[in-house]
Amino acid sequence: MDNVKHIYTWKDVDRIFKNFNKNNEYLYFNYVDVYHDEVVVNLNDMSKVDEAKEILGTVLGKNYISENNIIKFDLFDKTMDVLWEEGSEERKNSEVIPLFKDVIYHNNLYKSDIIKNENLKKCPVIAFHSYKGGVGRTLSLLAFAKAWSSNSSQKLLIVDSDIEAPGLTWLMQEEGDQESQISYFDILEMIQCSELEEDTVYDNIVNQMQLQTMKIDNGKVFSEHFFLPTYRYEEQLLDIYASPESIVKGYNKKYILAEKLSQLGDKLGASAVLVDLRAGISEFSAPLLFDPRVKKYIVSSTSHQSVKGTQLILKEICKGLDITEDSNIPNIFLTMTNAEVDIPALKGKLLQVYDEQEQSYTDNIVTELPFASELIHLETLNQIVSKLEDREMYRNISNIVKEFYIEPLDGDLNNSVDLDRNKMIEKIHEIADHQINAEINSEFSVLMTQPIENLIKRFGASVPQAVVIGAKGAGKTFLFRELLKEKKWENFCKKNGNLKSDNSTYIIPLIAPKNFDEINGIITDAIEQFGRETGLASVDTAYWYKNGAKLQRHLSESLDLEEWRSIWEQCIMDGFSENINVSLKSIEKALSDKNINVMFVVDGLEEVFSNTLDNENEKYAIRALVQDLMNDIKIQYPHIGLLVFLRKDLSNNSFDTNREQFERQNRNYALNWTHDEALKLALWLVDQAVPGFFVDKDVKIESASKELIKKSLEKLWGVKLGKRTSNEAYSYRWILAALSDFNSQLQARDIVRFLADATKENGTEIYDDRIIMPKEIKNAVQTCSNNKVKEIKEEMKKLETILVKLEEAPEHQKVLPFASGTFELTAKEEKMMIQEGLLKIDDGKYYIPEIIRHALKFKYEKGARPKVLSLLFK
Repeated sequence: MDNVKHIYTWKDVDRIFKNFNKNNEYLYFNYVDVYHDEVVVNLNDMSKVDEAKEILGTVLGKNYISENNIIKFDLFDKTMDVLWEEGSEERKNSEVIPLFKDVIYHNNLYKSDIIKNENLKKCPVIAFHSYKGGVGRTLSLLAFAKAWSSNSSQKLLIVDSDIEAPGLTWLMQEEGDQESQISYFDILEMIQCSELEEDTVYDNIVNQMQLQTMKIDNGKVFSEHFFLPTYRYEEQLLDIYASPESIVKGYNKKYILAEKLSQLGDKLGASAVLVDLRAGISEFSAPLLFDPRVKKYIVSSTSHQSVKGTQLILKEICKGLDITEDSNIPNIFLTMTNAEVDIPALKGKLLQVYDEQEQSYTDNIVTELPFASELIHLETLNQIVSKLEDREMYRNISNIVKEFYIEPLDGDLNNSVDLDRNKMIEKIHEIADHQINAEINSEFSVLMTQPIENLIKRFGASVPQAVVIGAKGAGKTFLFRELLKEKKWENFCKKNGNLKSDNSTYIIPLIAPKNFDEINGIITDAIEQFGRETGLASVDTAYWYKNGAKLQRHLSESLDLEEWRSIWEQCIMDGFSENINVSLKSIEKALSDKNINVMFVVDGLEEVFSNTLDNENEKYAIRALVQDLMNDIKIQYPHIGLLVFLRKDLSNNSFDTNREQFERQNRNYALNWTHDEALKLALWLVDQAVPGFFVDKDVKIESASKELIKKSLEKLWGVKLGKRTSNEAYSYRWILAALSDFNSQLQARDIVRFLADATKENGTEIYDDRIIMPKEIKNAVQTCSNNKVKEIKEEMKKLETILVKLEEAPEHQKVLPFASGTFELTAKEEKMMIQEGLLKIDDGKYYIPEIIRHALKFKYEKGARPKVLSLLFK
């Protein structure tokens, strides 16, 4: 109440002391009673009066005159006396009445007995509320009813409780085909008069309401639901005897309204009660808003007034409400959204009022309902319901109805495989663990991603001359190995693209990663086959290794592009026998004479050129290979191929100008693991481990739709990280967010590592609709994050000092978002982090992605998570 600057009436004093009692930390106050002409302060020790007067001076400021024991009013020459008395009773702590005028003076609204009370379980009550009118509250309720009608034959009881503006009632009156026999006011008056205590009364009401229905067109037939209008005749509306406010003030009637509506719905044979509440901060709506058993959908537009008012209401509703997997937390429908509105920022503001430890519990509670102008000026119920069809706002509400309220069919994990869960976990772990570094298990096949398909289509009938750009862990080395294993380009094309070619193109490594010891045999076999079948190869099968050493010897020199191009050219010539390696032209002629091609593949450049960010010599070396020499080969040497696997940071660092043009030329072959491709990789790997897991054999995983992939993976990790109807995050989205960077990339290595870690242990089987349990998923994400940071430190030394700086920062600083100077990052350090997708600056605020946040132990400030998710899923 620090915003109370002036005291004009006794009610100002009353409000100040009610709020004071709420936060009273001074134990010698028992309570304070405020009347229109005096204030009575009850102390547990009268010897503490002087201290109490000091407190009153702090609370009331200049308006309290301690020597006279009076409170004076501003604007008026009027005072109130302050009386002191001693008592032994503890300070008042009465049960909260579910009205705005009472809940604002309590920190915790909900007793455990009411939260655990299951009186509404048989026929749940679902309420729709908004701070402002005209934001789509009633429309959302009708969309909900339509979605229910389209997915279930069960009936609803729809209640118009908007006492001041009964829109649904007026809509039904326009239909004009039935006369109301029972109204909401009738029910309120019966509750007030204690007339709803006997089952026979309900039976009589049911008889009256049998034909009191609302017809909803579900696209096939009209579904009939029971309807309770606000009033039967206008005098009920204008001469109110009983209201929700008057009812809850009655003895033992604080939460009776929801219970009576639920009982009525149950007696009618309805499966749920939908209630359209009065908008605003209204005591007409408060009893249902502050009943923790009632499910609330709070509707807000994106306007400042609507968002601010919604925050205010949610703040009160959420007082003392535990945000857990299964708690009945209020959801938000954000209407009238469009591309010009910063939706993540609005979500952040709204979610600030939810006090939760596990922030992913609120990932799904804000549902966007995009603006639909054609729904603004509709006058009849049939017009509204028919226009909802095919609207995105309706589809989004329909998804909620199907997920939370329509009983889902139980899945069968073993409908296509003969393995039990433990065996499946064992198989998935075995194959994922073997693939983490791509050096072993040479029998493994390759997933046909779009870049690989593009390479095969473009160069299936010729020799590849291209640069494959990919971030660390994108699968460059994996593909490098797969190519060498096939020894010939046409073999690779036939195996992975079912493309036949008469060309004979041998695959030879120009340089390779140093940590490739496990498959040196594959490299040697490829080189020896080329020599054996053509007679053109160098006798030195380790020349590719010596090329790396040769390049490193030149790093200390200061060479230009032409000199580096010559060095690269010499590396190629060293792969051929002495009689033809005098020039590329002589090699081209020898290959042409034999009607064969040679494709040199390059991987591991980052091990040789580790300082491209600062070293101009290294930048020249990279550009000479991927630009100058590549262009020469394309133009002059059709029988010589060159396929360079170039890490994304080397591409970024090496081109001070024209980088975008260079990357655009090679974008069709870039190994960019989008979220969709990452999900395909996960499904493909599991199907390799458990043949038959992907049941739709008429569709290749590579070409399957996003929805089919997501649906198939539900058998692996469930719909949510909990049961389907929980507040937990959607599994696929949570996992993608946890493993992605701000370049919208999720590296192949990370998804494979995640599957390996998540299946390291079987875990206790909690849910029978999935293989991997939530606990193992969450543990795996933490492990992946730890390994990711460790790996970056080892392999990207320039980032190590930055990560250590963040890691060792004080705990109070490690909060997202943070300000620019928090960790004293230099402009160069920021650039490197942004380049790798590990930092994002948005509206002057700094964010890091989930993939390193877990390991660095950063936390979110309230409402910050939606912004991070939006940046990850751009």
